[in-house]
Amino acid sequence: MAFDVVVIGAGPSGLAAAARLAHFGVGVCLLEAHTRPGGLSSWHQVKGREISSGLHALTNYRPDGRSGPLGRLLRQLRLSHADLALRPQIRSSIRFPSASLSFTNDPEYFRSLVAESFPGEIGGFDRFRRLVADTDEGELTLRQTSARDILAAHIKDPLLADMLLCPVMFYGNPGGVGDGNDAARQAPDMDWLLFCVTWKCVFESGFAHPAHGMRPLWEALIRRIRENGGEVRLGAEVAGLASEAGRVTAVRLISGEELTGKIFFSSAGAVETAALLGQEPDRPVGGVSVAEGVALLDGPASEIGMADTVIFYSFSNRFSYGRPDGLVGEGNGVICATGNYAPIPGRAAETNADPGCLKITQLASFPAWSRLDADAYAAAKQKTAAGMAAALARLKVELLAKGGSGHKRVAPFDDLFTPMTLRRYARHSEAALYGSPVKTRAGAAFRDNLFLIGADQGFQGIVGAMLSGVAMANLHVLKKNL
Repeated sequence: MAFDVVVIGAGPSGLAAAARLAHFGVGVCLLEAHTRPGGLSSWHQVKGREISSGLHALTNYRPDGRSGPLGRLLRQLRLSHADLALRPQIRSSIRFPSASLSFTNDPEYFRSLVAESFPGEIGGFDRFRRLVADTDEGELTLRQTSARDILAAHIKDPLLADMLLCPVMFYGNPGGVGDGNDAARQAPDMDWLLFCVTWKCVFESGFAHPAHGMRPLWEALIRRIRENGGEVRLGAEVAGLASEAGRVTAVRLISGEELTGKIFFSSAGAVETAALLGQEPDRPVGGVSVAEGVALLDGPASEIGMADTVIFYSFSNRFSYGRPDGLVGEGNGVICATGNYAPIPGRAAETNADPGCLKITQLASFPAWSRLDADAYAAAKQKTAAGMAAALARLKVELLAKGGSGHKRVAPFDDLFTPMTLRRYARHSEAALYGSPVKTRAGAAFRDNLFLIGADQGFQGIVGAMLSGVAMANLHVLKKNL
């Protein structure tokens, strides 16, 4: 079959690109290997309860629903703020042994706490914020620059610098070359533009959580694509890309069917897209993967000591980031209580009925996990779960459940996924959570009519990935009047 545009992968970027193109009458086909859309942000069942996979927070939240990247995205996709049923965060925190900082969806609140805890740094902090604000992270031509060096030029206290780096890296640093050595882990760095993208998501806008998870949005976008004449094929795994004279000519499915097109978008990742072409990648694989434990809650998270919405923690004053030597990095991580978001005014009963779950995420090594046989893998999951429970306990968060006479200890996690789970469902090489450290901001990759969308185009998070899909659809198709 022939299409104007073929999109590989129904994650956030692929769904957004296909919806944008279908709206303008472009003949688009969206392909997804799995039977559910959403990619890493899909959903699954745990003991009869639906969990949005991996979701801690939807970033770029603004109370008015119209300004900022999220507002721009909603306008581009003809969606309303009400469609997402977003619950804003109450308060999150960064916890190090010698200091803690809280932040909300009001950036000035965070600034006031920085001024209180690090009074000698507030001038540099203000100058740094202005620099971030003035940086156009959508610039397509700038070369990679060290975010750590720019931060160090403004913030002299290494503790504050590492506390500022911690959330940004956990929510956007792909890692990469050098992540397997001590020097890279102890002085982690990331590209400046990617840092600015993530900083604005975390500190200058805000966190929110869809009251009903991501499933309603993904299903709404699929309906929108189909209603506008586009085609969506779930369970359609791509086996390879055929090309001739510097252009992709067709997508080959594992079923043997071939789909031709004029333009091809891939959200599979740069390394993975090169493999579909049968060639060596032109960039390294990202070094960052994770393991995550999920505990279902039967009451408010505050009852087990988790009052914050999200906690970014480090058990050392020097923040370490990158691929750990062992299975997981036990020295730092991220904890999220999905029930610790504010109810939507006027819809409290509907949007706050579920106490949600507790998620703890730690950095993990795909090579270490991939070497395990079945028995060793099961034992490693048990060991990892015990380590996660111990980390929670150090932060005064106890996994408890209500019993007939008060509280009793229960098994710490109802679900735990590893890099092997990510590899199976996301198909990323070495289960790289944020793709390759080398991004392609204009999207062009390997062939004249092939473009990357999603993480390897240079935007992170659900909103960022969707904006990537929309931006590349606008730039490479709609502006050229395909």
